[in-house]
Amino acid sequence: MKITLVVLLFFFTTQLSAQHGPVFPQPIKLEQTTTKFVFNGRLTVDETQIPKDLFPYFQELFGRQFIHLEAVPSKQATIRLNRIQTFVYTEGYNLTVSNSGIDIQYSNDESLRNAFQTLNQLIQNPRELAGVTVSDQPAFSYRGVHLDCSRHFFTINELKKFIDQMAKLKFNRFHWHLTDDQGWRIEIKKYPKLTSVGAWRDSTLIGHFSKQPVEYDHQKYGGFYTQEEAKELVRFAQIRGIEIIPEIEMPGHARAALAAYPELSCTGQQLPVVGTWGVFDEVFCSQEKTRSFLKDVLDEVMEIFPSHVIHIGGDECPKVNWEKCPKCKSIMTENKLKTSHELQSFFIRDIEKHVNEKGKVIIGWDEILEGGLAPNAQVMSWQGVEGGIAAAKQKHSVVMTPTSYCYFDYYQSGHPSEPLAIGGYLPLEKVYQFNPVNRLEEEYKQYILGGQANLWTEYLPNIQAVEYNAFPRLVAMAEVLWNKSKVPYSDFVEALSNYYLPQLRNDGVRFSTSFLDPKLEIRPYKTGISYGLIKPVNEVVFSLNNELVTGINIERTPQVQEHRYLIHSNIGDQELRVCDYTFTSHLALGKSVKFDTQPHEKYNHNGNLGLTDGVIGGIPWKGDQWLGFNEDTIQFTLDLEEVTKFNHLQIGTLNDPGSWIYRPERFQIQTSSNGKKFKNVAKSKMNGDLIEVKKKMKARYVRVLIYSKELIPPGQTGAGFTPWTFINELILSR
Repeated sequence: MKITLVVLLFFFTTQLSAQHGPVFPQPIKLEQTTTKFVFNGRLTVDETQIPKDLFPYFQELFGRQFIHLEAVPSKQATIRLNRIQTFVYTEGYNLTVSNSGIDIQYSNDESLRNAFQTLNQLIQNPRELAGVTVSDQPAFSYRGVHLDCSRHFFTINELKKFIDQMAKLKFNRFHWHLTDDQGWRIEIKKYPKLTSVGAWRDSTLIGHFSKQPVEYDHQKYGGFYTQEEAKELVRFAQIRGIEIIPEIEMPGHARAALAAYPELSCTGQQLPVVGTWGVFDEVFCSQEKTRSFLKDVLDEVMEIFPSHVIHIGGDECPKVNWEKCPKCKSIMTENKLKTSHELQSFFIRDIEKHVNEKGKVIIGWDEILEGGLAPNAQVMSWQGVEGGIAAAKQKHSVVMTPTSYCYFDYYQSGHPSEPLAIGGYLPLEKVYQFNPVNRLEEEYKQYILGGQANLWTEYLPNIQAVEYNAFPRLVAMAEVLWNKSKVPYSDFVEALSNYYLPQLRNDGVRFSTSFLDPKLEIRPYKTGISYGLIKPVNEVVFSLNNELVTGINIERTPQVQEHRYLIHSNIGDQELRVCDYTFTSHLALGKSVKFDTQPHEKYNHNGNLGLTDGVIGGIPWKGDQWLGFNEDTIQFTLDLEEVTKFNHLQIGTLNDPGSWIYRPERFQIQTSSNGKKFKNVAKSKMNGDLIEVKKKMKARYVRVLIYSKELIPPGQTGAGFTPWTFINELILSR
């Protein structure tokens, strides 16, 4: 551990790339001048020009840099403030550093905060400040971070620390997920059992959801926030320019509430607060009694939180119980509703009407589009961007938060030392590529408010785990949502490593350095496959067996053969970490696969080499090891380039119902010598997680057809949706 710390300190003090300055997110325009301002650790400002709540915060902010911010009369101030009412952008500001001091032009409290955050990061030593001119404003008005406090609970002080880090990056929305199946976290005085019962579970799952047999810790777990604690956090966030948006889940993800008040369900069955993860059939009944209860809850919530927007969930609501519930059927008959999706829309519209009457609007996950979108609702698009695009075309406000770019509970590295995560793969570089208005016509871009990073906490049991998954990916998200003209990723990484990570370290924030691992660039070659090792920054070198290495070549073998490589990442004589890579060689290694059914963009690592890259997917699954499909029929064809004899074919599949990933039902294998005429060589039902054929075969082309259920059946997680099918390496051997 001591060696790693020394390495990071060495690395962080290397020369900064000229392309990105020390301010994160990077301002729209920042130009250095030849002047400098000498201040010797003391800055002065007229505090009468600053709101009373803000001045102590600014003093605290600069104090972390060992800068004393002192209140003086206006004429003596070295930080000169000029409020301008005519700024086009409400959060924009201008900042100039000259030899006489610092001049800030701003329009309101929000822009003043942004200017001071930028100034704080510009200070690189407590004696002098380089001359600079900054003109800045954000690209998007909504720059959010979501944190789930239902699966795991975090104290108010821990949340304050997290919100403080958000403020430094100019995020302005904190989406607080307060209720779910595993815990109800906010005090509701009219319904005290929501916290006396619903805030506590008797046990929690050990390990990953897909692990069999399932194990539990059999320890009581929980907690909740009093209304006064929540108000305290609201005030804390407001001072930092962050609006807290509370989420009260409905009609699904309701097990904790139903444990307290089972009469609000369709069955009335008394069930405990659940201690595992996934989606559950027990949801709020659509009856008027339940909707009245939720309106009462929201009334108290709206008194606590002054935000204009209230999040009502709306996601992952199985309709199994609704479709056999007499009370729900009665509601459908009375209101001439034809489907359960229309019933959910009716439910949401009724809640929305109540919220609107209180002068606020609702926002919900993109499932609230099903059955018709409520008139004034905003949409948070998570299943992809399609829901957001559809809502924008209906002229509804949208926050883009697709899983493929915004779910920070996904793995950020395939390294064996990575802490347990829910699955998926979202490295720093992909976050940096996020564009909330991508694929949207110009006329509808105005309805995209911005974007949001989401931290779900099934596998984040403490605040240190939250920080590790959040940083530095939150820095990349901040860049995306603030500045449309980003610098190249390599320049961002250089500046991040040199400037921002030391700030996180000084603040005691745990962060990941996985982005410094070598990036594998895969290329086929005549006798196998080549893995080039791409440097994240120029200072890093890689070694294998004490020799410098820029890549790894794996030779194709007729028998299945495993190869393991320990690549050392170094800066000078100091080691960052060792990356453990295991590859499997076989007859199809490096051969191209043509996909008639394309893998989903979220789970398409290595493209047409994804099934022949020598990487066998592990469990728990990571998104960089498996190809994922959201179709009921999958077809692809392997080209061996010449007629080849083999007598063993195998493809791994994944069964993880909690993630809506199900084992296929059956498969079919066809072969051809010319790619035109194929013959069936095997077809079978799935008896386990392995597609396997053992017989003598001879072919150049191998076609694979995999068949899954059209829809996940009732009673199973994700019922009514198309199941995901995950497969890994297509292995041929003799």
